[in-house]
Amino acid sequence: MSRGTFILTETLPYTYAYLLIALIPLYAELYCVGIRAPTPVTFYFTAVAVSAFALCPYVVSTKCPQADIVLRLQCGTAIMKAMDMYLRRGNPPKLKKPASPTMYALCLLTELRYESFDIATPRIPAYQFSDRKEYVIHLAAFIFLQFLPQTSVAKAFGVLLAIWLIWNALHHILKYRDSQPLFGPLYRSPNLSVFWTETWHNAYTSPIRSIGYRPMRKFFGPVGGVLGGFGLMAVFHVWSFEPYVGREGLIRIGLFFIANGVGSIVDFWIWGTKNTLVRIFVNWVFEVFWAQYAAAKCDVPDGLMAIDFKNICRVRE
Repeated sequence: MSRGTFILTETLPYTYAYLLIALIPLYAELYCVGIRAPTPVTFYFTAVAVSAFALCPYVVSTKCPQADIVLRLQCGTAIMKAMDMYLRRGNPPKLKKPASPTMYALCLLTELRYESFDIATPRIPAYQFSDRKEYVIHLAAFIFLQFLPQTSVAKAFGVLLAIWLIWNALHHILKYRDSQPLFGPLYRSPNLSVFWTETWHNAYTSPIRSIGYRPMRKFFGPVGGVLGGFGLMAVFHVWSFEPYVGREGLIRIGLFFIANGVGSIVDFWIWGTKNTLVRIFVNWVFEVFWAQYAAAKCDVPDGLMAIDFKNICRVRE
């Protein structure tokens, strides 16, 4: 057993000092992309940045499994950004407004959906909704779940809503004034295709396309592209949750993403763009099954009230 949350006061300063240093080669790579530097120079900074972030969780671990998950999510995001922009170096993203190479690289570094560029990934919602109203609705649903018996289904929905709430809270703080919503309302998603392309967040759309979808599509067609995108997310999430989740749970997380990729393809083959009650029912049963299947072996707490916040940084046996 570790010493609870106090361990972070000892480890986080070193961890984030390392991250700040690792940002230097990443920023240099993005600067090189902006000025169209020679490929060997861009490759050098890309390789250094990817290596630095890949080693970070091992060199300066926070010694807290839960915090190490967050650290790996940050490092994995940086790695995908570096690889994404390297693959785009031949046709680099263009800023919508003129800016110096220094500001260009800074915008690339700080934006996940690249809203200031011509490769912006936010989607205009098919229907209008209030971000604040939806936040209240989803928060109420999350609180309601905490008072239910914590079955694997309840835990799965709890995780889904927690991700929705946390990401949206950050979005409201960090978004631009004219930013499009990050998520759509979960309860208005009629099928897997809509869920993954319109409802769920699109913060990783750009690297999914360049690292996972396009290379696999080139060799295996559209089906291979879809599976390549979901496969990339499977690797990203399995690596990120490794400090806390056991081997079987990690396998199930990977299978969850692969199954959703296959399910999205089959769903579109059968129904196309036509939504029916049967399609909605089948898709939600499919999603709930795989979500609870993954959550059952991921050591998800039995509700928010069951979390031992005093000793949250426990070591997995």
